[in-house]
Amino acid sequence: MIKKEQYSRIKIIFLFGAIALIVLSILSYVRIKNLIEASELVLHTEEVKLELERTMQELLRAESSHRGYIHAKDSSFLNDYFKARSNVYVHLSKADSLIINPFVKQQAIALHAAIDKRLDYMKSILDVAASSEVSSQRWLVGKALMDEVREQVDKTEFAEEQLMNQRVASLNKETFMTPLFTVCLIIGAILILVGAYFKIMKELKISDSLKSNVEQRSNELLQANEELAFQNEEKEKRTAELVIANKELESFNYISSHDLQEPLRQIQNFSSRIITDEQQNLSDKGKNYLEKMNNAANRMQTLIADLLVYSRTKTAERKFEITDLNQIVKDVTAEFKETIDEKHATIEVGEMCDANVIPFQFRQLMHNLIGNSLKFSSPNIPPHIKISSCNITHSKPNNANLTPEKEYCHISITDNGIGFEPQYKDRIFEVFQRLHDKQKINGTGIGLAIVKKIVENHNGIITATSKLNGGATFDIYIPST
Repeated sequence: MIKKEQYSRIKIIFLFGAIALIVLSILSYVRIKNLIEASELVLHTEEVKLELERTMQELLRAESSHRGYIHAKDSSFLNDYFKARSNVYVHLSKADSLIINPFVKQQAIALHAAIDKRLDYMKSILDVAASSEVSSQRWLVGKALMDEVREQVDKTEFAEEQLMNQRVASLNKETFMTPLFTVCLIIGAILILVGAYFKIMKELKISDSLKSNVEQRSNELLQANEELAFQNEEKEKRTAELVIANKELESFNYISSHDLQEPLRQIQNFSSRIITDEQQNLSDKGKNYLEKMNNAANRMQTLIADLLVYSRTKTAERKFEITDLNQIVKDVTAEFKETIDEKHATIEVGEMCDANVIPFQFRQLMHNLIGNSLKFSSPNIPPHIKISSCNITHSKPNNANLTPEKEYCHISITDNGIGFEPQYKDRIFEVFQRLHDKQKINGTGIGLAIVKKIVENHNGIITATSKLNGGATFDIYIPST
């Protein structure tokens, strides 16, 4: 039998081992938390730069429409001008709300003032153009104000890029150190367990008089080995998951790095300047080339934006709320009003139940699915989209592999679009997978990957059924509790 002194020493060994493992776990958590925070700061900076680029694009669009109206007196140019003018302030406001660094904030305030001056002067030219010819001096003043805006955009982006360099350096450091630190923690934990094991074995050495208890104690030892093997297996799983996460993070960091953003910005800026300043000197062929170049740059910008959304979907904080799905569908439908009117689409919304979801993520999910149904509609048939939801419980095995006797919120979205061949029902949810010609239908191949990731964040299941030219149906199952 174990003596009292031996029993006390064993308790002390276990207590020391438990405390050591807790400390190592806390240190590992802190490193991973630092890695996530560094990644989010980099994404935050990218969002600021993206909104500044969109602000500049809309301002250039307003200037081009303004100039077109002055020369052609065509009201369609004026409609584009007012729309672009409104969008300038939308994107500028988004950029202002994202900026937290005081120095960058000062540059953004100066940019806001420069844009106000440019737009106010454009309005004054419109007032003059209604009654008289616009003098060349006024055009020169307008160009000077636009140059001032460009200069301030460059200053603001430069300040944000300096902040970006610091954050990227921090992210790279955390990306390098976290796996290394985790491996060291695992090794330390194994050493502690092994040390504790041998110490206990030393305390449990039996004397000749206790040989009758050898079999029983060989069995206190088998259980300990099984538990140790289980713990080692769990640590290996966590390590593998961390390695995969780091690879995804490094891939995203590479794609959205300064080396990708800077050439794209230069392409857009220079092509816009050529269109604005040299339009009268360009041949039709040259204008066509510039338009294709701008379209390519815009596709790249859309791709980067979708990658940012996909990354945030994985790392954003998950706060579940009981949410009215009907309201989410109404809000998303309102965003697509122009496309719905243009395609004479019908969106039929049936009875919608409340669901326990992450509201902003679920709004993105509905936005992507409804947008896909409108995008992949048949050319000569107005889109007809049906949306409904209800609470269900299955008592038997089912095609969606739902847990029997568990309540789910079942959301169904059906359209009459071009659909896809049934063998691609799983492939469509993979990143960068496209089943249609990108020259005919725009897209990045990330939308449905984001949808699947959101459903997984809700511990749910999504399935797709379709046939070519026969529409498509997406079924989503979210646990009710």
